[in-house]
Amino acid sequence: MRGMGFTRTDQEWPSGVTHGRIWDIGATWADIHIAPDVFKWDRLDEVVAKMEANGITHITYVIAATPAWAARDPEAPHNAPWLPKGSNSLPGDPDNSWKPFVWALSDRYKGRIHAYEVWNECQLADFMYPWDSKNRKDLAKMTDDANRIIKGNDPKALVGACSILPRETSGGLKKAEKFLTELSKRKNWGGVDFFAAHLYPEGSTKQASQWIDYFDDTKALLKKMKAPKNSGKSSSTIWVTETALGLLSGGISAEKVEQYTAKISDRGAGHVYWYAWDREDLGGAWIGPGTYMWEAIKRHWK
Repeated sequence: MRGMGFTRTDQEWPSGVTHGRIWDIGATWADIHIAPDVFKWDRLDEVVAKMEANGITHITYVIAATPAWAARDPEAPHNAPWLPKGSNSLPGDPDNSWKPFVWALSDRYKGRIHAYEVWNECQLADFMYPWDSKNRKDLAKMTDDANRIIKGNDPKALVGACSILPRETSGGLKKAEKFLTELSKRKNWGGVDFFAAHLYPEGSTKQASQWIDYFDDTKALLKKMKAPKNSGKSSSTIWVTETALGLLSGGISAEKVEQYTAKISDRGAGHVYWYAWDREDLGGAWIGPGTYMWEAIKRHWK
């Protein structure tokens, strides 16, 4: 499969992408659930329709970014600058904010959105603040609740746990384990079908070996914790829902990109979503029209 994250709709998207992930494209929980029982679906409708028209047959949506009205702390510091204030606070009253949104979302898009990630990169203050035992416990319960609600509306949909970050500069797996421990306390780990990981090797050299280490270390941690294996509906326990080579570096040569992509394409990840289409500003091995990164992805991910 070829998975891609998209951040804009005013672009020509590539043909041949089979899996699309919806996150940084102006269709978060905060963008949609603008007041209690008030939903603004037009942007997400646009994104889903464009993905379908572009031949994407499997859509994953990230349920994250709390609306300010629902946030426990609407003035929480450290939020990601492209998301609204309070988006990195978990909801203060999930029964009357989180649960109604998850129900409305999964009811509206049943059969069209095929998988859901519950939260994004909770290890980072940009997306969950503070990093404390209460928030980790609450997010585990939110995952459990989301799984139950989504499967009630759309039994074929898959639900994944919050994306974890093996890279040490993002807290590493020691930090990730603290959240996974809370999730493990829920019955059958909250019923999740997969575990999401974001793999971003640093710099512009040894990209493949770092990527493989991150993936294998994540796999080893889940095995050590006796996490459930894939349910049969998911092709693997681990989905790499964001990745890139040399993110924010000066660039990687075409020769090295070819070597790196060949080495990492067979590690056994369920899905791999590259981040992100036509974002030259992210540096590294830019993925865009005619780039050698895109050509390598087409060669090594069918």
